[in-house]
Amino acid sequence: MARYVQQQPNPALYQLDSARVLELEAQWQVLVPRTDWVGRMPNKAAFTVDKATGTVTGLPVK
Repeated sequence: MARYVQQQPNPALYQLDSARVLELEAQWQVLVPRTDWVGRMPNKAAFTVDKATGTVTGLPVK
C-alpha cells in the first residue's frame, strides 16, 4: 500500500498510519483516511489488495 500511495499525485493526503484493513477471501480491502476529506462522508479512500499477487486497485467511494 505504501508504494502504491507514493505513486499517487498527492501522497501526503493519505494517512496510512490510520488505515483499516478488512480481510476478504482472496483479497484485503484497505480504507485509508484522507486529510482533504475531513468532515465529509465517506472520509476514506478504498483499495483492494490481491493476496496472491499484491496488486493494489483503487475502488470508487460514494
